[in-house]
Amino acid sequence: MQKKLLTIFAIIVAIVFSFSVCFATEDVLKDATNTVRDAVNNTEGAVEGAMHNAGDAVQDSAEKAKNTMENAGNKIEGTGNTLEKDMKNTTSKVTNTNNDGYSATRTSTTGNATFMGMNATAWTWLILGIAAIAIIAAVWYYSMQITSENNHSKRD
Repeated sequence: MQKKLLTIFAIIVAIVFSFSVCFATEDVLKDATNTVRDAVNNTEGAVEGAMHNAGDAVQDSAEKAKNTMENAGNKIEGTGNTLEKDMKNTTSKVTNTNNDGYSATRTSTTGNATFMGMNATAWTWLILGIAAIAIIAAVWYYSMQITSENNHSKRD
């Protein structure tokens, strides 16, 4: 019985050592390197595309906010012009009907309409800056939350 087992073991060892297969050949290493490189490039492309899309969304929002503020500024300016015209008409009527030498003078200032000392352009840039900071903070917060969840799930 021992001779049979020894013979079978010798035949198996001879068969195993008669074939030479090496898993660490250059082709396998090149394939692994290329696979890792492709994975990194795909990830890089996905992140770059997401950031490009986020940048486009921020830029579109900024343009819309700018247009809204410009439209509001134009309406305020139009209202100011209408009021100025009405005041001139009223003033001319008062001075024409009054013979005692009284003349009404305009008390409003001339120039661009302002709110809290800032014109429409300054308000637009202030709002855009705050919106950009809020978007960046939200992206950072959610990315940190996902990273935190991934780290906690690896510990379990």
